[in-house]
Amino acid sequence: MTTSPSTPGGASVPPPEAIASIPPSESVVQNFANLSAALTGFQPSFIRPFLDPVNLSGTFYVFAVSQVGQTMMDTLLSAFSALSNQTPPLSPQAIADTLLEVSSATPSNQAQLCQSIVAMWYLGSWYPPQFQTNGLQQVISSQAYTKSLAWNLAQAHPMGFSAFTFGYWSQPPASLETFGVNTGNGGGQ
Repeated sequence: MTTSPSTPGGASVPPPEAIASIPPSESVVQNFANLSAALTGFQPSFIRPFLDPVNLSGTFYVFAVSQVGQTMMDTLLSAFSALSNQTPPLSPQAIADTLLEVSSATPSNQAQLCQSIVAMWYLGSWYPPQFQTNGLQQVISSQAYTKSLAWNLAQAHPMGFSAFTFGYWSQPPASLETFGVNTGNGGGQ
């Protein structure tokens, strides 16, 4: 088995096809989807709908693990779980601000990973974190591009692809909430 980029600790990361052969558990994918919802400001039910034939949450999780390693992803998900389970509960925006280290001039590797996860959801592409010196910027898949959150936020669709019906442009666009943006209780602000 060949190896691909190494993690900050120097351990090599198996190529995506090796990691993809061991699917993550449903609870791990749901936890990643909840983390992603907090980071992006979208509703968790939009990030990972009940009926989800595309499964971007699973695809993005597996891809991120292939880039930064299982240990780093597990650490991030543990930090998210700890923040999510605080009493009194933190808003999604407060969780995102903490994980993204918005008040820090020099974000940690974990905060840089969060930035890459945000870009992955919004643009359908992987933008390597700064610590991933040999990482490559790449489009994850055609589905990742056409389903990326930037289109929802813009209330638009990518050129050549639309799930809307003919003549949709003759009506005013629906609210951002219709497109999955969490406009209340923190997030999407």
